[in-house]
Amino acid sequence: MRSAGRLLLSLFLSLGLLLATAPAQADEPDAQNWPHPRFLTYNVCGGVCAIYQGSKTAWRDNMIHTMDYWDADLLMLQEMCYGQWTLLRDVLEGRSSGGPAYDSVWGAALAENPGCAKWGSDTRYGLATFSKGKPGTIDQSSRSVVLLPNPANGEQRILLCARATVTGRVVRACNTHIDYRGDNPKVQIEQVAAIGRQYALQGDPVVLAGDFNLFPKDSRLDPLYDHGGGTGIFQEVDENDKSQFTGPECPQSGERCRSGEDTAEPVCSPRADGRGKIDYIFLSYYWFTTVRGDAAACTPGMSDHHLLRGAAAWEN
Repeated sequence: MRSAGRLLLSLFLSLGLLLATAPAQADEPDAQNWPHPRFLTYNVCGGVCAIYQGSKTAWRDNMIHTMDYWDADLLMLQEMCYGQWTLLRDVLEGRSSGGPAYDSVWGAALAENPGCAKWGSDTRYGLATFSKGKPGTIDQSSRSVVLLPNPANGEQRILLCARATVTGRVVRACNTHIDYRGDNPKVQIEQVAAIGRQYALQGDPVVLAGDFNLFPKDSRLDPLYDHGGGTGIFQEVDENDKSQFTGPECPQSGERCRSGEDTAEPVCSPRADGRGKIDYIFLSYYWFTTVRGDAAACTPGMSDHHLLRGAAAWEN
């Protein structure tokens, strides 16, 4: 499984796919009744994958439809070209009809990515976070971009964080994309976990989401999870779906487990020979309860990952 997963992860970082068109809907039958706040995370494969239906506006409109369908309060996007971000931002920040406005923040991991030229002349490449509300919903002065350690000399990865008002409460929203090479996953996750813990100690509820390129039971995720052998402060939105509980460490009698639905598999990336959960929405355990998660069906042509939905209730 480890060798298959490693090949899968490397393929997801390198394949560009053009697939048929169809919107993804929630798989869980009661998902529309889940609580707020609600979250989305999505690796949108902006530098490698072909543009959805060959149309920037089709991509933008489908992304907005996805946000509106889930009534998302907070959205984290990875592998995003600068032109993709501005395409969404320019519509959502001033939207006054047809749906809510969204404020956003951007962080560049790479100063340029040739694959981003299809999105515009500015070929920066990185992460974007959107929070439901008009400009000012995200405290731009709190924005931080941390360069994560890179001992394997892979593509530079970052942690993008900012304070955002989510359903009336201020959270620290953090977005990342962890490298899969060598020692990078271990040292990058350790730094991300330490930063998240520090924000929590300062009194902020922390939402940490992104593409972590590791399966849930991998010990390199221990600094994040607050259970299952972990030493961290986070629960994960899809950790209580018993249909995904397998093995002696995930008994059906348990309430939660380091598990979850696949977010990467051959439907999205046909040449990959493995499958698993590599995308996550982590919530600091003290402030959130009743977590729920659902990996959407592959939205053909949008990405080589699955969109991950999450929901939780505030702990009073």
